[in-house]
Amino acid sequence: MKPAALLALCLALTHLLAPARAAAQEAQPDEVIKVNTDLVVLDAQVLSKKTKRAVADLRREDFELYEDGARREIGYFSRDELPLSVLLLLDVSGSVRPIIERVGEGAQDALGRLKPGDEVAVMAFASASKLIQGFSKDRQLVADKIKEASREYSVGSGTLLTEALYAAAREMQNSTNQASRRVVIVVTDNVAFLGNKNGVRRTTNELLESGAVVYGLVVRAAFGKVFNALTLGKVNPVEHFGVETGGEVSGADKGEVGVKLGEMFARLRTRYSLGFKPADTREDGRLRRLKLQLTPAAAARSGRVIVLTKRGYYFRRRGAPRPARPALDAERPPAPREGSTRPRRTNGAPPPLTSAPPPSRRLASFLPVP
Repeated sequence: MKPAALLALCLALTHLLAPARAAAQEAQPDEVIKVNTDLVVLDAQVLSKKTKRAVADLRREDFELYEDGARREIGYFSRDELPLSVLLLLDVSGSVRPIIERVGEGAQDALGRLKPGDEVAVMAFASASKLIQGFSKDRQLVADKIKEASREYSVGSGTLLTEALYAAAREMQNSTNQASRRVVIVVTDNVAFLGNKNGVRRTTNELLESGAVVYGLVVRAAFGKVFNALTLGKVNPVEHFGVETGGEVSGADKGEVGVKLGEMFARLRTRYSLGFKPADTREDGRLRRLKLQLTPAAAARSGRVIVLTKRGYYFRRRGAPRPARPALDAERPPAPREGSTRPRRTNGAPPPLTSAPPPSRRLASFLPVP
């Protein structure tokens, strides 16, 4: 073969193979993240204000990302490519326990909405919390553990959600894939109080540091409806943590919890993953605030939308050990009397934390947006 012809053939092969290499890199986003340990990845949901349905046709260039007010370039973008690490945080207080047992009986259908690479852990909570099953990809094992959680009486009968979410956030560091999207799904009747501000702040910070998004599945049980009426709907502890982390809250009647859980798994697949490299890569323990929005052109094309994502993050290189923090046991209020679902208040206060959370905002998927 003549040198000129050989050169032309090599150039043609190079042109043909280049897109394939690029496609292979796109198909393995978690490998990209593992290589760049300084990359900060956040999960985001974009909803239509009118229909509350996910907006699913957005591209990287449709987003604007700001860190502490400064525009950042989005270096990584995907939708439903990274695996999920889901922790099911199950309220097993007296009013919800029978419902959790029924969820376990039909959990296989809900778990079938997950991909083979997704993993699930199970934790029960009431006055205290207990890990029933660590992260696993065995769907039958997880279904069995959900039923086992409904028979866990050692955690008492109250509903101390803030402490349970703290424990769930700490457990997230034991997920088997450090590049996964992390989600805590709370199944509860939402009959609980947030507790003192310092405890709430500590739990919020722990959730942000773990990278977990909080989703809430609120069971409309009889007592929960009464509680909601008595408090005029203003006591929504799950909603508070959902707002802070960019999650959603939805309701379910007693007979449809299993179905709604499956729908929630499916909804997680509609979230976007975006990554950027921060300008300051010091592990300084400072909360760095984030703002994510659509570009004016994308907003005009998509109509009125709501962008849900976490309000900030703590920079830590992937795989780096997290700092030890005092457990909440020392500040836990006394357990309620047997049969009571209302937690007692305490005057004890944990050490002050950095950055108080902003005023509570309503989640778009839970109540109509004015």
